[in-house]
Amino acid sequence: MSDVIDGHRERVRAADPLVAVTDLGGGADLIETRGAVGVPSVTAPRPGAPSVHWSPLTTCALDARVAGDDPAGSLGRLLDRWISGLDAEPGAGLVVSWPSRDTAPVAALVRRGFAPRSVLAVRVSRTAGRPAADARQAAERPGAGVRRAVAADLDAMCALYLELIDYEARFGWVPVPSWTAAAARAELAGKLARGDGWCWVAETDGEVTGMLSIHHPDHAGRVASAVAAASPVAYVGSLYGRPGSRGRGLGAALAGHAHAEVAAAGVKTVLVHYAAPNPLSVPFWSRQGYRPLVTTWGRWL
Repeated sequence: MSDVIDGHRERVRAADPLVAVTDLGGGADLIETRGAVGVPSVTAPRPGAPSVHWSPLTTCALDARVAGDDPAGSLGRLLDRWISGLDAEPGAGLVVSWPSRDTAPVAALVRRGFAPRSVLAVRVSRTAGRPAADARQAAERPGAGVRRAVAADLDAMCALYLELIDYEARFGWVPVPSWTAAAARAELAGKLARGDGWCWVAETDGEVTGMLSIHHPDHAGRVASAVAAASPVAYVGSLYGRPGSRGRGLGAALAGHAHAEVAAAGVKTVLVHYAAPNPLSVPFWSRQGYRPLVTTWGRWL
């Protein structure tokens, strides 16, 4: 097993040094095949703890490592072993997250019906640590209309957040269970109540038409561990602009303002998740300086 893990780490680091290759947990659930090893897990909604879901309510995941001269073949054998042993209800989602630039093994996923569902993208700032004047300059851009969100913006932000969720649901991977509105409100209320204040809105003619929230490194959670040797790491929680306001630089103004404030706070690395098939998110985040780090491949059981 150690030879497989070492070979996997060497190949991934050569493809993308920014990807963190974490340790693989062991235990009775460990799956081993020739040239591959993986650990399966299942995630389901927790009773009494509703949250916004960006993937099927129940997901069966495989954390895999593959090595050798035929990484696609090695991953394929591991996937077949994993899928054949699953005991889950129809409607569960199967997910495998893979370094975006490590393309050698991914044909095995395609051949088994997996498709790119979401992308974790990374932006590394060259201006981290600059004075807060940079943030003020971003706010003064003509037509930006960006300001720090306050508690009184909660209703408007909730409406925008639910529009974002509904839009993402069009691509067939994001569910919208009955508790979504309450969970979205609780999430945004928590962000506004925190002292880091990394939540902004954009106004058009006095109306809130866009919002952006970024999780401070203290609240970035496990997602920050996806980046190798980078600290601190912030994480974009949500960005949305009303359809009528798009094409006018609103999203870029929000992102530019937020990036300036984050960099002024000394945070060099920012992560964001976006839906792989979303025709708006992919080019937008690329223009803001983000590039794919880890791709989540998924299919329905």
